[in-house]
Amino acid sequence: MRSIIRNGSLILPSTIIKADLLIEDGIIRSLDANELMADEIIEASGYFVAPGFVDIHIHGGGGHDFMEASLEAFVAITEYHLAHGSTSLVPTAVSASFSDQVSFLSAYQNAVDADIIRVRMLGAHMEGPYLSENKKGAHDPCLLKNPNRDEYQTLIADFPFIKRWTIACELPGALAMGDYLYDRNINASIGHSNAFGHQITDAMQHGFTSVTHLYNATSNAEEFEGKKAAGIVETALLENDLFVEIIGDLQHVPAEMIWLTYKNKTSDKMILVSDCLSPAGMPKGIYHLGNNSGFKIEVGEAVYLAGTKKLAGSVASGDILLHNAIKIGIPITEAVKMLTLTPAKLLGFDKLVGSLEIGKAADIIIFDEDIDIKHLFCNGKKIK
Repeated sequence: MRSIIRNGSLILPSTIIKADLLIEDGIIRSLDANELMADEIIEASGYFVAPGFVDIHIHGGGGHDFMEASLEAFVAITEYHLAHGSTSLVPTAVSASFSDQVSFLSAYQNAVDADIIRVRMLGAHMEGPYLSENKKGAHDPCLLKNPNRDEYQTLIADFPFIKRWTIACELPGALAMGDYLYDRNINASIGHSNAFGHQITDAMQHGFTSVTHLYNATSNAEEFEGKKAAGIVETALLENDLFVEIIGDLQHVPAEMIWLTYKNKTSDKMILVSDCLSPAGMPKGIYHLGNNSGFKIEVGEAVYLAGTKKLAGSVASGDILLHNAIKIGIPITEAVKMLTLTPAKLLGFDKLVGSLEIGKAADIIIFDEDIDIKHLFCNGKKIK
């Protein structure tokens, strides 16, 4: 199957070019296709052509949560976000019991085996339960605990597609876990953490390479061990080697703090994520976080723990994240990179997805100036 996307403005990692793009057998074959012969020609004049979004922190959407651990939930969530431009997803678990973690991961495997998921699932993200009670956010404090070596080693052995684990790096056993994850090419990410000073830099020496939703459930500078010390926020902005993810819904992080992060980290180390929950695409109201026994959340102007003004996740999708970044003045090439190539690099998938390059998978979106998606390809297959 040969498809040509003609006359589009191709968004590359550092520039925009006007060119024709050739897709053949699911792969990008040319960025300057002068050929007339194709099974399909898509006219993209006046539109942007970009790699599909790569969302590495996502809990749900379309009325479902991945923790429901059903094929129905996986299909509904992935279809919702695919329609909004995310061609690669990393389904994310909330803190849960060991048995519920197994159910979530088994459902992931069942979804892969069913061969009906149309997005590219890059692996699973375990957010918790090894988190700080002081920075629990919307996680159930009754489920939080220190890293349990037998548990995490069993899960990783049984479900080798685990690609990320968010951990409070100051907890007993966290550094050993970071080493274990690093040795297996699993991203250890500092999050829901009240770490300070050397606790953070020590973690960097033990395999931690990123920070989960910076500014949300992450420590700021304060007194530690008898003197003032940098928190996760300050350290993340200073340390060149740390990737950071930002929830880009403009509710969790205001525009000026997004700009502060962008100026310090650049698009090479800053990632935009949705941290999207089940109510995305649904009416305002009360929903569950996690499975039906989880916390209740309320959707109003943002997503809050029910009955409070405490932020939970978001109801954003990839197209909204891009729209917001451009709205606050970030150049479109940089914003796209933070949604595509940079998250792909963090997880080691940048040879496969994340940019429009010859030889990479044809995961491509075509949209107008309002970020209204007109056409979409995933794995070379035209979805829209």
